[in-house]
Amino acid sequence: MLRLTFLTCFFLLLTGCSHDDEPVGNSDIEYVSPVDYDIVLAGNFGEPRPFHFHGGIDVKTGNVEGKQIFSIAGGYVSRLTVNMYGFGNAIYVSHPDGMTSVYCHLKRFAEKYEALLQRTGRDTLSLVFPKDRFPVKAGELIAISGNTGHSTGPHLHLELHDTESWVMVDPMEKLARFIPDTVAPQAHSFMAVPQGNEGLFNGGYSKQTFGFGQPDIKVQSSKFKVKREFTAWGRVGFALWADDYSEATYNHYGVRYTQLLVDGREVFHSVVTGIPVSCQPEVNQWGDYDHWRHTRIWYMKSYREPGMRLPVIHTDFSRGIVNFNEERPYHLTYILRDYQGNQSQYDFTVIGVRDSRIKKPRARCQLLNDYLLFDQCLWPLHTRKRI
Repeated sequence: MLRLTFLTCFFLLLTGCSHDDEPVGNSDIEYVSPVDYDIVLAGNFGEPRPFHFHGGIDVKTGNVEGKQIFSIAGGYVSRLTVNMYGFGNAIYVSHPDGMTSVYCHLKRFAEKYEALLQRTGRDTLSLVFPKDRFPVKAGELIAISGNTGHSTGPHLHLELHDTESWVMVDPMEKLARFIPDTVAPQAHSFMAVPQGNEGLFNGGYSKQTFGFGQPDIKVQSSKFKVKREFTAWGRVGFALWADDYSEATYNHYGVRYTQLLVDGREVFHSVVTGIPVSCQPEVNQWGDYDHWRHTRIWYMKSYREPGMRLPVIHTDFSRGIVNFNEERPYHLTYILRDYQGNQSQYDFTVIGVRDSRIKKPRARCQLLNDYLLFDQCLWPLHTRKRI
């Protein structure tokens, strides 16, 4: 029983914000395109923004308003909102698989919904409907695209949420077959982040960035090796500046899947989907927000900061921090992948070079209910020894 409790506490610490539930939707209904032309994205799900993740996909409308918008699956219209800010004019469709799709920045709604607004005479409102009021079918016209709310140009912002928990889900999970993509994500550079006075990288305590160069991003799978070798000793974290691309447009996107291997062993991976709304602010902890403020470039950390619970991040027991404690070459590999399976790989070598300035770090812990959280494991309080 003690072991079960220990594992449960550890799982809750690493996998949730405010104990939000995981999405419960299934895939037993048909999903269709929200537009009647080829989808080209201006933005994808989970792109890091200050204090929040991009919660959906941005579908281009040719930089004009007036495109027809269709429900991506059967269900019923559960809500309409009108606002000068945020989503602007938005329509919510709840689906029988436990998901709700949200269509934002609309110019206007389909006629039967628009008539409701005309009767209210208000320019800011929210209307909620029971499931038997406005049933819709997959592909049914529900709105006209626009540029309302917090929008920098005409487009459709489309979100997908778990109806019960309101966890944000990547719409690509339902619509990928309508969005062709043969271009792999591209890493631009990595950041080495020595952990306080417990690590050195290239002889320094401060964080440093290093470019990867320009691999060929026009092929489906690409590999790139940094010829330069680096040195390190002690505990060092890494962060990555990378973008995803599509052959259909000049836009760049966030990276869905990132993995960091050290000597072939995984120390970190992230899969950007299933983000609880309560986790939104943690984007500033996952990304180097201070660096973004000065450069407008996001370096996303390949390790977990203490106390961060963002469930899209998965690390080893060292939170993804690499401990260079042997005088030998360490081979590091980043693997990036998009939803369509396009993959790129980046390899570089770090030589462990002993440095007398770094002492063996003491075990550190923090209180978590009845357990102490160490870098390596959890220990019940009654077994704690003085350190």
